[in-house]
Parts: sequence; structure tokens; C-alpha cells
Amino acid sequence: MLRDGSATARYLSRRSPVVLLSAALVLLLLGWATVAYVRADRGVPECLDRVRLRVAAAPVVAPALDQIVRANVGRQPCVSISVQARESAAVAGELANAADIADAWLPESTFWLRRARAGGAFEVPGQGTSVASTPVVLAVTEPAARRLGWPTKPLTWRALIGPQARGVAVGVPDPAVDPAGVGALLGVRALAAGEREPAGAVAAVLRRLAGQTFSPAGDGSGLAPGAGPPDRADAVAASEQAVLGHNALAGSGKLVAAYPEVAVPVLDLPYVVLPAARGAVREAAADFLATLLSAASRDMLTGHGFRTTAGFPPAMPRDGRLRAEQLRPTPLPAEETVTELLTSWSGVQRSARILTVLDISGSMAARVPGTGNTRLDATVKAAREGSGLLLDNSELGIWVFSTKVDGDRDYREILPVAPLHTQRDLLAERLAAVRVKPKGGTGLYDTTLAAYRDARQHWTPGRINLVLVMTDGRNEDDDSIGRSMFFAELAELQDPRRPLPIIFIGLGKDIDPDELGAIAKATGGRVFRTEQPGGIRQIFFSALADLSCLPPECRR
Repeated sequence: MLRDGSATARYLSRRSPVVLLSAALVLLLLGWATVAYVRADRGVPECLDRVRLRVAAAPVVAPALDQIVRANVGRQPCVSISVQARESAAVAGELANAADIADAWLPESTFWLRRARAGGAFEVPGQGTSVASTPVVLAVTEPAARRLGWPTKPLTWRALIGPQARGVAVGVPDPAVDPAGVGALLGVRALAAGEREPAGAVAAVLRRLAGQTFSPAGDGSGLAPGAGPPDRADAVAASEQAVLGHNALAGSGKLVAAYPEVAVPVLDLPYVVLPAARGAVREAAADFLATLLSAASRDMLTGHGFRTTAGFPPAMPRDGRLRAEQLRPTPLPAEETVTELLTSWSGVQRSARILTVLDISGSMAARVPGTGNTRLDATVKAAREGSGLLLDNSELGIWVFSTKVDGDRDYREILPVAPLHTQRDLLAERLAAVRVKPKGGTGLYDTTLAAYRDARQHWTPGRINLVLVMTDGRNEDDDSIGRSMFFAELAELQDPRRPLPIIFIGLGKDIDPDELGAIAKATGGRVFRTEQPGGIRQIFFSALADLSCLPPECRR
């Protein structure tokens, strides 16, 4: 018996690992079945694969998305959503470099989708689904608002950045990298549409705003959290949501929002699924969009200061600083329109090298009908005001011309071409001393050719180089170079790689528009004509706007 018992013990000892493994397997299967039964009983699906969804969101909206994600935990138990607060400019740049940084993107504006595509990210959708909106406003300090009549009368964009606006310094976040800045420029363009010279009016306002341009905070709001307008500015272009958040901070100087009376695009917060998303991740991204469009998410977004996609407002304090009625959103205009405007903006910030040539012939003493000014008075005033539009590092020189002004020469330099910041006072002094030459004729050919040679010799890269001629007549110097020789020599001076246009501003009815047009065309320039002194100023601005984009940077 003892032998049989020991044999049995030895048998069991040899088989025990198998028995134990079998028992463990049975327990594991029973446990799995129990868990599966419990999950099925509770309606919770089993996760064969977990999905991680990466959402890049503009800093202004990322906190709202975080709240929405937390509120929906468990709705998609197999999906984990991470919201990354990323500056839209950085995301656009990385997408253009084909970086796999996110599966979905929510910038503050469609502007950034276009910017990414323009940079080479052609698979990024050009249009997204808006999940909220916030209008672009001009946030005005309360002292400045009261000077403009608030709260008795509402603040308007026309009073702040219209063609005739004066006395209020408005800061603009760099439109090249901020959609609130783009909105401000589009507002300027709309306000100038009714002007006699719209392009000139736009250029004039852009020049004024260029001095108050600043680098934005990076969150796309146009207004740094807790900070007011930049130094020396009374107002700043910003989103309504940013102003609402600013005014809610204890101790902050309250800002008054001026809403545009013209069509200005809102920040539309478009959601797009990016090319990197595939399969289950792409499905999760589409599901998250449905979540963002739900009523509960809409309430959370308005709780963070955004309006709905239809323009219904969030909760607003009743202090008259913000408007609580529905404001139907305006979409971003065509890409060509925005690009053209940004090109003009870039142009007004470029320094220039301008040789200005003023006609002082006897006919410039003629009175302008309806005014007490002579043609020369109007011309000098336009030159003086035009110089105020140029950046300090721009270079400006002035010649005067008639016939035999300096010995046998038809022209004379009264101010050498030099940086404006070194000679603004001298410029005013020399312009004030300009006088008409009685009975003097118009030595147009010799003067124009000499000025062009000088400007060509001193052509400066990185600047707008041009010759600006203000005249009221046609060539009247019988001793000057002949017409055919003049055009032949002018043609020899052309260099497509170094553009140097001649801009003519023609005064009165005595000019020969065909002759001036032929000269301008030979150099890539233009002719502007006016009979009113006030028109010269706008024409000067139009000329600057027209020269914002020159070959080889762009082609007309």
C-alpha cells in the first residue's frame, strides 16, 4: 500500500503543472466571460483597439474644447481625445512642411486654412465647419471712447479708421499673422469704397495704421490677456471674445467695443479633419465634430465668450461696452481679395526711394476754380502731405523744372535724395520756398530723362524706386531733346530686374494724357489726372498703393 501510495503521489507530482495550468486557464476564461457579460449587460462596447485623437486648437478656444472633452468622457470609451493649444501660425507652418502634428485642427479663422494651403499643404481643406464665431471689433479705451461721444452716441469704425478719421491712434495686430488685423484692413477697404479715389484713400489709412502695427499675442485674439491696446494707441483691433475676457478681469481698464458698420468677416472657428487622420481615427474626428455641434457644446463655447455660428451672443454685462444682440456672421471674402489687400499692406510698409519733380512753369500760377489756391500751391501741399506717408528710412529728393531754370538746364535740385528722418525740417523749408517761374515753359523731355538717369544710377534694392513728376503741361522746350531720341534713350535705361516706374500727376486741362501715358508705359508707370487740388493728395496715395507690388515680386 505504501508502495502504491507513493506511486500515486509520484504520478500526481508529474501531472500537477498541467493540472494547475488547466485550472488557471479555466479561471481566466470564466473571468473574461464574466467581464464580457457585465460590459454587454451595461451597454459598454469592448475595445479591440483604442483610438487616440489629436486635436490642435487655437489658444483662444482650446480651454472650451478641453471642457467639452471632459464633459463627454465615456461617450466614446474606446477613443481618447487630447487637445493641444497651438498657435495657428505655427500649425499652418508645420502642415506646410508635411509634419504629422494632429488629426484635426480648429484655428480661429478660415484665414489659417488658406495660409496652410498657400504654404504647400494642399491636402488641408480650404473650408471647415464653423463651431462658433466672434466678431472683430475695435476695442477703445474708455477715455478715448468718451472723447468720441460714447455713451451718448455709438462708436463707429468710420470715426476710428475711416478716410477722414483723425485724433485716435488705432493699433492693428500684424495682418500678415493675425485674422483680427485682416478684419481691420477689410473694414478700411469697405469704408473707402465710396471715396472718389478708393485706392488712394485705402493707402492713406494703411499708412496711418502702419505706425501702430504690433506683433500679436499669438493666441489669435489681437489682444493680450489682461493687457489693453499697445503703447500710444487709444484702440486696437481685436475679437469680441478677447474684449469680453479682458473686461472681466479685476482691475483691468475697461474697453469699449466699436462694432463695424460695414461687412467685416468674423473669426469663424472652422473645424477640419487633417490628412494624417485615417480609418478609425478619421471616424473619431468626425464624431468629435458632431459633439462640438451639439447643444451642450454650444452652451460651453458661449460660456467661454464665443457667439454661436448664427451670431447669438454669450452672456454680456449690461454696461453698454459690448452689444448683446444677434450679429449675423460675415464670411471671409475670396482669397484673391485678401491677398491683394495684404499685398497693399506690405507695400505701404516698404521704404521708398522717390525723386519728386515739381513743375514751376508759368501756367502753375493759374488759380484752381472755386479755391484761392494756385496749381503750384496744391502741388506743394500734396508733396508735403505725401512725404508724411513715407517711412522715416525712406529716401526723398526734390527737383523743380520749367525752361532754363539753372543756366541752360531746365531743372534744378532743391533737396538731395536722402533719408527722410534726416531732413524733414529741411524738406518743409525748401517746399515753402518754391516759386513759379513767370513766363517759364515746360521742359518735360530733358527734365524727365535727367531725373530718370539719376534715379537709375542710384537705384536701391529692397525699396520702391520711382520718379514722381507733377506737371500741368506738355513739352514746350524747342531746344530740348527730340521726341524720338527721348524715347530711344528712355528705352535703353530699362532693366526688368530693377523696376523704376515714372508716375505722372497731371494737373488741369492742358496736359497731353497720351504723351504722358506713353512715357509712363515705357517705364511700367502710370498717369493720374485731376483738376482739383484736393484730388492731388488722393492721387499721391493711389500711386503708393499701385506701387505696393512691383516686379519681380509680382506681375500685373
